[in-house]
Amino acid sequence: MLSIGTRLGPYEIIAPIGAGGMGEVYKAKDTRLNRTVAVKVSTAQFSERFEREARAVAALNHPNICTLHDVGPNYLVMEYIVGAPLKGPLPVGKAVEYAGQILDALDAAHRKGITHRDLKPDNIIVTKQGIKLLDFGLAKHQAAPLAEGGATLAQALTSEGQIVGTLQYMSPEQLQGQEADARSDLFSFGCVLYEMLTGKRAFEGKSAASVIAAILEREPAPLDVAPPLDRIIRTCLAKDPDRRFQNALDLKLALQWSTSSGAAVQPLQARSRAWPWIAAAILVVGVLLGGWGVSRFRQLPAETRSYRLQIEPPEGSRFTFGNNIGGLALSPDGRSAAYVASGAGKSGLWTRPLDGESARLIAGTDGAAYPFWSPDSKSVAFFVGSKLLRVDLAGGAPSSICDVSLPRGGVWSVDGRILFGAVARGLFQVPASGGTAVPLTTLDASRHEIIHRWPQVLPSGRFLYSVQSEKPENTGIYVASFSKPGERVRLLATDTNALYAPGGDGRSYLLWLRDGTLVAQEFDTGTLKLEREPHPVADPVARMGVLGQMNVAVSAGGLLLYSASNNLGQFTWFDRTGKPLGVVGEPGEYGVFRQSPGGRRVVATRDRPGSTDLWLLDVERSVAGPFTSHPGASNYPIWSPDGRTIVFSTGAPRNLFRKESSGAGNEERFSRSPNNQFALDWSRDGLWVLYSVSTPDTQGDLWVFPATPEGKPAPDATPRPYLRTTANERSGRFSPEDAPHWVAYQSFETGRWEVYIQAFPEPRGPTQISTGGGQYPQWGAGARELFYVSLDNKLMIVNLKMGADTVEPSTPRELFPLPVVDTGYSPYDTTLDGQRFLLRATPERGASQPLTVIVNWPALLKEGKK
Repeated sequence: MLSIGTRLGPYEIIAPIGAGGMGEVYKAKDTRLNRTVAVKVSTAQFSERFEREARAVAALNHPNICTLHDVGPNYLVMEYIVGAPLKGPLPVGKAVEYAGQILDALDAAHRKGITHRDLKPDNIIVTKQGIKLLDFGLAKHQAAPLAEGGATLAQALTSEGQIVGTLQYMSPEQLQGQEADARSDLFSFGCVLYEMLTGKRAFEGKSAASVIAAILEREPAPLDVAPPLDRIIRTCLAKDPDRRFQNALDLKLALQWSTSSGAAVQPLQARSRAWPWIAAAILVVGVLLGGWGVSRFRQLPAETRSYRLQIEPPEGSRFTFGNNIGGLALSPDGRSAAYVASGAGKSGLWTRPLDGESARLIAGTDGAAYPFWSPDSKSVAFFVGSKLLRVDLAGGAPSSICDVSLPRGGVWSVDGRILFGAVARGLFQVPASGGTAVPLTTLDASRHEIIHRWPQVLPSGRFLYSVQSEKPENTGIYVASFSKPGERVRLLATDTNALYAPGGDGRSYLLWLRDGTLVAQEFDTGTLKLEREPHPVADPVARMGVLGQMNVAVSAGGLLLYSASNNLGQFTWFDRTGKPLGVVGEPGEYGVFRQSPGGRRVVATRDRPGSTDLWLLDVERSVAGPFTSHPGASNYPIWSPDGRTIVFSTGAPRNLFRKESSGAGNEERFSRSPNNQFALDWSRDGLWVLYSVSTPDTQGDLWVFPATPEGKPAPDATPRPYLRTTANERSGRFSPEDAPHWVAYQSFETGRWEVYIQAFPEPRGPTQISTGGGQYPQWGAGARELFYVSLDNKLMIVNLKMGADTVEPSTPRELFPLPVVDTGYSPYDTTLDGQRFLLRATPERGASQPLTVIVNWPALLKEGKK
């Protein structure tokens, strides 16, 4: 015990306050700043690691966290707080108020990677200004984890009294010797909230052993509170961390919704008819309502409110929306969401039950695109590469349904068939059990139609779909019957898709985008007439450029899910260490891009409503302007070796066209084919154009077209296949010699994208370059290096030893993680010497944007009519 007047550095002891878990606590005076502080003196010297982590805690600045001012050799100097430790029972309203402040503090710390590890009422002080949390992030230094079977656990199981106070708020994983994370804090918070409401501990016992057994094996006694609040606490106290709330913000939102319209404080018999929709809101942010809540909220009351909630992407990931990758969907029963997210080494299709369980990545779905649900909500179908796949959520690996070339959306009908669109084609249909896809609709050449896509199934044997035409007056949403698909009705003039949605209020609606605003209009499925005026539902809502798809999903139960974030990119230079060196132009929705041979210009695709055009960017002056401008898509541009000509893909089907890079003159046809063609590369000697051909039978193949150094087709040129297999090949690049000897490309032969090298002009067998998956190969200086992008979005490099007929690659190594969202296009281009990289980087404001859920969205239409 320190006597009054004792000095610890500049801190003079005034009076003892008490004893804490780390030692004795004193009121003291900071003689330098003339302020009162609290000093905690430890019985042992602090380690260097403890001091480093304590200073990290000191960086926290939050009104509900006790500030750590200083760290001494064996003492901490903290903010002096006047108040009393938290005690229950409290009125529900006051308990929820304090809980919100505690969660605000936890959220602020967790976002900085700091967990509390010893959250309990004694560390929560109630002041006149509100809650203050003590000992943040320092509790782990009190003792080693309770290793099961070790001396610490043995002592805990046989001791009485002192240690029980801490044990009663520890999570199961802490008791089992595992590392604590934010979810452990949320377990402890559940114990604290239970005690705030009841005045009793959630886990009681006569000894440490019985307390530990209760935490590991038993549920706490039922609470006498409304079911929403009870379920929140039980979700916090789940034994498995994956079944708890995953962050403090989601938990706070759930608490807020649990008290909406008095749901958590009214007696059960006093609740109004608004309860099912309040339950639905709680369901979305994570409360385990089970089948009762879901079935109730599907009965839409006549007078209700709508609610807006958010879904954050998986940790370290971003939601993905792009060309042949990304998308989102809601299950028909409104219980689950499916979406594509990438990053942190976990990319692919995720499903998330809207009931408090965490999102789950489905194995084998990297590169997934355009997911959609089965009518019974038990399976999800999606596209990967040139395959349509399905996966049953009860378990098992994804299985193949059929091959598909460049898909554009799908839907699963109640009679067991799947409809899907494809680039430059009509709609196809295939049994959901698998088989060969057959045409359902055909393009009408007299109306200059480019594509049929984004199908939706309507009642009474009809379906709707989006038609894009070179003539804007023919673009729109059409309806046809399965029995007579050639006879159709045009519903709507729009260049986006439309979603059919039963509103749950006896009405049906169509939803589509109008100038970036999602609107809904009543739709009579019998007469096929749109009625009354469209009403806004959400703004802004993102769309995937020329793909014409809104980033929106809807379920029959009145749930709507959407993204407001487009795939903006900012061209940015990086060196080989990942250091940014400067930007080029303004952010935009860019896709494929290529530097000119001299590196002074960049040609890039840029999305705008109804089309994708080519733009030219001046690298030195950082200015840009359009190079093409017409309906449809112009993409996959490549430069001639002299930089005077650009060849690109456009039209229906997509064929190769050329245009002078100066912008002078008109576009000229370079090739003609009934299949889609996409330009990939131009050999340095100017004699070969490498391109891909997309067919239903062989998916993507690599072809070459003889050319002249002046950038024109060679006289009597005959294109020929270079690499034609049953797998999907794309992203081909010639080696950089004056006369190319090799081609690098990616293939889906193994069931995931890998990078290979083949000899040219005649292939003699592939050499695999990537390990663990890879895409978008590009050559470095000479033919001595090859770059590619790993499946977890890192720029990789491989050193090459090239013989006359052999390739000897080194083990791939990482250069740096790419600050990009995978949009289905190569995110980088390299200078000729391989020392700098131009990236389509994701601006900070475009990163990790959440999805928005609207619960009971039809209520917005009623509100708009008032």
